[in-house]
Amino acid sequence: MKRLLLMTCVSFMATLNLFAQNEGLKKIDFFIGEWELTTKASRPDGSVMMGKARTKAYYILDQSAIQDDFFALDANDKIVFRGTSIRSFNRQSGKYQIVWVMPGMTGITDISGVMSNGKLVTTGKGYDGNGEFLERFEYYNIEPNSYSFKMDRSYDGGKTWLVNFSSFEAKKVK
Repeated sequence: MKRLLLMTCVSFMATLNLFAQNEGLKKIDFFIGEWELTTKASRPDGSVMMGKARTKAYYILDQSAIQDDFFALDANDKIVFRGTSIRSFNRQSGKYQIVWVMPGMTGITDISGVMSNGKLVTTGKGYDGNGEFLERFEYYNIEPNSYSFKMDRSYDGGKTWLVNFSSFEAKKVK
């Protein structure tokens, strides 16, 4: 009888946790689909590099997380850079946990975020070929078929920031 009660409690808690994760993910399910991006990247000399990219976001792990594959494209639509993020919702903290990796390159970012005033606002820390960094970024102007993104980055522990280090406008294609 005790074993049955314990199994019932464990099953109930697991169901509650999955429900909370899924409810949290519903708030950011605008990512789901395929997107074309118009990108901007600020260079250290102050110049701006324009580009294009595409992303594909989809549920994984029995819809308890969202994976978002990112592909930067050259003028001939050939992939010149790729990365992926996995987004999940932590019901205990009430925050999104996101991990970003770039296959074949040095670097990873550990990110935490919240939905606030219709924006997904995040902070993160990581490293890349230029060293350790802090990031702050947000997804905003979120509509069913479009959204905007902007990111600032600091390589000196937050003393100075590269404002608009990266930004893009996303348009849904599927």
